[in-house]
Amino acid sequence: MIDNDLDLAALRAFRSVVRQGSFSGAARALNAPKSTISKRISDLELSLGVRLIERTTRQFRITAEGDVLVAHADRLLSASEDIRRTLSDAGSTPRGHLHIAVPMLFGQMLMGHIAARFLALYPDITLDCAFSDRTPDLVEEGFDGAVTIGAMEDSSQIVRVLGRTQGVFVAAPSFPGLGKIKMPQDLEQVTMVGLSPGWPGPFVLEHSTGKQVQVRLQPRLKLGSQLAVRDAVATGAGIGALARFLVLPDLRSGRLVQVLPDWMAQPKTLNFVYPSPQSVTARLRAFIDLLIDELAKVEDWAQPTHKA
Repeated sequence: MIDNDLDLAALRAFRSVVRQGSFSGAARALNAPKSTISKRISDLELSLGVRLIERTTRQFRITAEGDVLVAHADRLLSASEDIRRTLSDAGSTPRGHLHIAVPMLFGQMLMGHIAARFLALYPDITLDCAFSDRTPDLVEEGFDGAVTIGAMEDSSQIVRVLGRTQGVFVAAPSFPGLGKIKMPQDLEQVTMVGLSPGWPGPFVLEHSTGKQVQVRLQPRLKLGSQLAVRDAVATGAGIGALARFLVLPDLRSGRLVQVLPDWMAQPKTLNFVYPSPQSVTARLRAFIDLLIDELAKVEDWAQPTHKA
């Protein structure tokens, strides 16, 4: 059924259409024009001599022949990726292209330095690092791996735990009444600056001993990014809960002071995820190792685990 001229890009487009449930969804997932996706499907049907998708103006249906191809698409694409990876990893020096996704704030604050350091060490690698707070579909969108924060929803991905992010409470040194804040409940009585759209339900704080308490915080000011919250807090607008790596330079310089230093916002896991054990190339392994080393220099929440 499948000849030697099978177009893998067309096969990847077909699989994405099936997974996403629409041509538009496949176009978004593959970052390609909808017209390109449609043409690739048409070319694939022409190459195979069968109809894979019955289309109408409102919907589409996968044909019986399309179902057969769907059953083999993952294996065929995985095999082609294995070949590409084997060839690009030939030799002792990591080389080739890496496509990585990281959360927006993490990228803005840390990735410029980390990426430059990585490329200086590995001149035969090119790196494309996308910033987004949306966890991507690694396979569909062509990512080699991604940094994520918090629990993972896709249990099929391989997760390497890097450590825990810490959220700390900070204020400008001149903010009035700091000396009266002794316990988490005292935060309910002071002016807070928070993220928009806001915290869902009670805010959980964790003590250095592991004890947890809940408080209800009603920020007077809500802003759409932690960078804006940091600047508002530094100007004296209130107390904010922010990622420690974001405010560490300000704490060291004295621009901000930590409030309730024995308490932090409930930590979240910092992860690096990739599609499968077989997807770990020499260049990806080098990136993960360097990422861990560089994070450890920022602060101590990067906890090295077993190597990928």
